[in-house]
Amino acid sequence: MTGTDGAGLVGQLRETAADLGTDELRVLVLVAERLAKGRQRYGALDIAGDRRDFRVETLEEVADGLVYAACALMRGQSR
Repeated sequence: MTGTDGAGLVGQLRETAADLGTDELRVLVLVAERLAKGRQRYGALDIAGDRRDFRVETLEEVADGLVYAACALMRGQSR
């Protein structure tokens, strides 16, 4: 990463996004929207000051996602 301030990072994001395809941009937008939603709910992300254990958080979120995916697949099979 080269830009460390907000404007530099926005420029870097713009340059990177310019090389992405439509589906890749959709993924990027989804992640950005999730960050914005988290910011509205919990405040600005502060990785250095956040005391959550991100490894535990990741494990819990991935496990939840697997449950949702399995439920969706099972629901699809029963239709």
